Amino acid sequence: MQVSTTRQLVKRRTRSVRSILSSLGSLQLDDILQHGHRYHGSDSVLLPNDESEQDRLDLQHHILKMCLDGELTVTNLPTSSQHIFDVGTGTGIWAIEAGDKYESAQITGVDISPIQPVWVPPNVMFEIDDITKPWHRTKDSIDFIHIRNMVGSIRDWKALFAEALEHLKPGGRIEVTDIRTKFECLDGTFEERGKACKEWADTFHEIAKGMGMDFDPTPNVPDWLKEVGFEHVHLESRIIPVGPWPKNKKLKYLGAYYLSHMLDGGMENYSMMLFTKAGWEATSVHALLGKVRTELKDPGMHTFTRACFVTGQKRL
Repeated sequence: MQVSTTRQLVKRRTRSVRSILSSLGSLQLDDILQHGHRYHGSDSVLLPNDESEQDRLDLQHHILKMCLDGELTVTNLPTSSQHIFDVGTGTGIWAIEAGDKYESAQITGVDISPIQPVWVPPNVMFEIDDITKPWHRTKDSIDFIHIRNMVGSIRDWKALFAEALEHLKPGGRIEVTDIRTKFECLDGTFEERGKACKEWADTFHEIAKGMGMDFDPTPNVPDWLKEVGFEHVHLESRIIPVGPWPKNKKLKYLGAYYLSHMLDGGMENYSMMLFTKAGWEATSVHALLGKVRTELKDPGMHTFTRACFVTGQKRL
């Protein structure tokens, strides 16, 4: 007997929670076109939501899966999980793959920008909402909350984690994932060859701090989770080389992908709105980024960053 392996998809409309609850339609703002990119109309998100950013997010998804040997999470989800909530779903790629893997679970992805596909697995749906506001959903109803790539969008991380705790079922789990925006090096080559990279990183974090935005929250995430009430909090990290300089085959491939991620969108998408809001001329930003790209492509500079996965559990 032949078994069909054709993937079943259904057509769904992405719904706006707040447009249903309010006639104000506050999320239905016109996008901002600036610096050759499209940004969310609220002007509260510093990264674009256009095709270049969507491509970057999808590539970053595959980089993170490589870090986890093909897995979607470090959390070992029980097969009885019924409701999985993907915060900051972006293009929806993680939610869609989770829907394929956990066929008995309902996967809900939420994002402020409607950039998700229409055709999705039958157990996947997307909502347009601002997760920095109180969540309009049933408390104690979610088995697993997945939060990824939210730097540049969150000012009060503890408030977000408190909302997550409130809506998880007793015993429910959370996983917070991000790639750090810090360069590391063990052999001194970054200090020798990465002067523009250092200037960019120092300026980037100084500007972000002045705007009340933390682009490297990971070191504080475990404590914040504990402070709002999560238990069994644990942080795992994986090294991501910047470039194919390692001898190890897996790390070489990983570094090549991450370098492409940085060169083809990562540096510009992270920088343009942030730097120009701080008073930089766009031409000056592009000039600095040009120097940074040249240094990043130098195989003699052995720098790396880390993908970090912070997990926790709500008290039973």
